[in-house]
Amino acid sequence: MLQRIHSIIIILLCGLSLIACQPSQSASAKNMVDANQYASFWIWGNISTAAYLKQAKELYILQGEIRLDQSTQSSIFTPQGVSILKIPHQKVWLVYRNHHLNWQKSELEKILTRIKQWENAGNQIQGIQIDFDAKTKNLKQYALFLQTLRKQLPKQYQISITGLLDWTNVQDAQVLDLLRQNIDELVIQTYQGTSTIPNYQSYLKRISAMHLPYKVGLVQNGQWINPAFIQQDPQFKGYVVFLLRSKPRI
Repeated sequence: MLQRIHSIIIILLCGLSLIACQPSQSASAKNMVDANQYASFWIWGNISTAAYLKQAKELYILQGEIRLDQSTQSSIFTPQGVSILKIPHQKVWLVYRNHHLNWQKSELEKILTRIKQWENAGNQIQGIQIDFDAKTKNLKQYALFLQTLRKQLPKQYQISITGLLDWTNVQDAQVLDLLRQNIDELVIQTYQGTSTIPNYQSYLKRISAMHLPYKVGLVQNGQWINPAFIQQDPQFKGYVVFLLRSKPRI
């Protein structure tokens, strides 16, 4: 009998130990990206109305995609994203997903036409954001493309670009100088799909060495702990949250 009681006690203690080692739901939720705590967002499609959108200070809104037709080698511009909104109290960036660097005149003409349409609706257009996943080894070609774009884009519009975490490994002084001279901000993406990249902090520790104004891109509901070191970096300009469409919002 005593042996049986002793066995039961051991089982109970083991169970309590396992429970203690498991993170609680509230602790887990605390480390998730809650859109209500942020003020800048990517809108990649129709997002249901939410309180945090009404209070947002800055929106990055997808408006098109630029691809290269492999058979004809011609550039194809496809309008995407939401239609023109009237949000005069929020800063707006028009985002273009890009897949090649051989633009013709027509791409920029279409972008400028769209900017004017948004402005005519009473919006504050900050500029455009180019979303292009350049491989780190090809970053010089991308930087040269951005140099050309900066010369062609009217000066009142800024250029924002998204960037991969691996870019923090770049040490080529010429590449970094080109970026500094031709973009107004880099938004470094810390996620793939709908999940945060696990070792994001090790990459972010190197971003200050790039000496570029940057924001950090997060994914809604992704795991995240704010690194204390970037809060002290004068180049850090805040966070941008990529909003998901998988769940209805109130």
